[in-house]
Amino acid sequence: MDQTTITGGAHLARALQAEGITRVFGIPGTHNLEIFAQLSAAGIDIVSPRHEQGAGYMADGAARVTGEVQVIVTTTGPAALNALTALLQSFTDSVPVLLITPGMPLTHPGRGNGLLHEVRNQSAALSSVLTEVMRVTSPGEVSLAVGQSLSAMRSGRPRPAAIEIPLDLIEIAGPGTLHPSLARTLPAPVSSEIDAAAEAIAGSNRPLIIAGAGAHGAGAEVAALAETLGAGIVLSSNAKGLVDDRAETTIGAVGVLELLPKLTSDADAVIAIGTELAPSDFWPEPLPLPDTVVRIDIDEVQMLTNAAVTHPILAAAKAATAALNERVTTMRAEFATAAARDWRAGWKSRAASAMETDGRPWADLSAALTAFAESDTSPLFVAADSTMACYYGVQTGWKARSGDRFLYPAGAGTLGYGLPAGIGAKLAAPQARVVAVEGDGGSMFTIAELAAAVQAGVRMCLIVVDNGGYGEIRNEMEDRGDTPSGVKLTGPDFPALAQAMGARGIHVDGADALLAALSEAEAVVGPTLIHITEDSRAGADMLD
Repeated sequence: MDQTTITGGAHLARALQAEGITRVFGIPGTHNLEIFAQLSAAGIDIVSPRHEQGAGYMADGAARVTGEVQVIVTTTGPAALNALTALLQSFTDSVPVLLITPGMPLTHPGRGNGLLHEVRNQSAALSSVLTEVMRVTSPGEVSLAVGQSLSAMRSGRPRPAAIEIPLDLIEIAGPGTLHPSLARTLPAPVSSEIDAAAEAIAGSNRPLIIAGAGAHGAGAEVAALAETLGAGIVLSSNAKGLVDDRAETTIGAVGVLELLPKLTSDADAVIAIGTELAPSDFWPEPLPLPDTVVRIDIDEVQMLTNAAVTHPILAAAKAATAALNERVTTMRAEFATAAARDWRAGWKSRAASAMETDGRPWADLSAALTAFAESDTSPLFVAADSTMACYYGVQTGWKARSGDRFLYPAGAGTLGYGLPAGIGAKLAAPQARVVAVEGDGGSMFTIAELAAAVQAGVRMCLIVVDNGGYGEIRNEMEDRGDTPSGVKLTGPDFPALAQAMGARGIHVDGADALLAALSEAEAVVGPTLIHITEDSRAGADMLD
């Protein structure tokens, strides 16, 4: 076995390179200089964000569109904690991001002595969010930690992880061996379970499929099952692009609509595929479900959460859905499928009306994105923020095609996600067109990453939808009978701010002008910020 004697930083670079990692997102600092020196020497590309939270969101966006582990590197203490919010987002949305950070020295006094960036127990802070946190005890153990962490991240349900390297081990040399990661094969569907589930849904007249981000890669199989059953398909936010929103089978990403519990209550069978059925995705909670619930998931613990499941199928979405469809095809009567189609059509019409009503303030935005998507065959990735323009507007109003993606911070609901996630997505999938959509309030959390996009030459658009502040919170205050306070913001001149950072910045009004601006931006090197104003009750109150 190879027992190469090199520094802890070199062991890290060697192990990452062996695992196929070609890019890291991170900021150099006093305690991680040897890491960055070794990463550069290994030919690993370094993307420099302006804040560690931005690094985490960039890695998250890249991981969502590739399905591969992405890496962020921070320095000690405040930097690692800055990244922790982004890691929380990745954890709640099941995204494989690996944090590499120095920690206090092995010999650091337990009660501290005022060392730079000192944190009493950094690993404990990380462990409060992540289930996989390793603190190494020798330079050579770094390689083992990389192999073990990636083995966990690439097996079963993807989750973020962290490796803490005591800063006194980064620069000293020691022997170490590469430990290639191992990925556990996803469970195959069990024939008896498929047969039982197929029999349970074969006679249903009102079947409903609810698909989540865990079903990506199984879009054709989900669509085929819906055709066989005559079922409607409801999507979680991050499942947009799994199937074509324009298809007759697709009811849509309607998790924010008040009619959703009425729809699920009216169904006589639900097939949940790769979804947590979580309140952060399906708001009107608790989500009522019928007596027959078939659930396909790779996480046995999640299988028992948020639903009383009558037919659990612990297997990968693609294989299990294909097997279920094959079996149902032999059992399904045409009159049952015809009845289901009629039922689906009624709910599709009701959902379309509700989406149009709720999304009216952002109709121009959704229309422009739909037309922009259809103007070219390349996929469109929309990196969203936790803002009304996205969850009431784009999520329901944009007609995504199969292969498009909606990257949305559903679980943790963090602000400032859209821009850096879009940067990461574009770097990871340069063939795709990328548009980030953020509110004026949330955009200020990470607006500095526009400079990072300029430096990296990232061609993408950031649409800032301006309602004068934190519009959703303002509405919630008013709905409670409170006088809105602390929500009206004095914003910058967004186009001028973009120009000051080296990007293009323009203001437009209306769907046609927005579509033209999106199209023009594709011919420009670097990012374009497009500022639009929101015609909503919040905007009417807060915009001067």
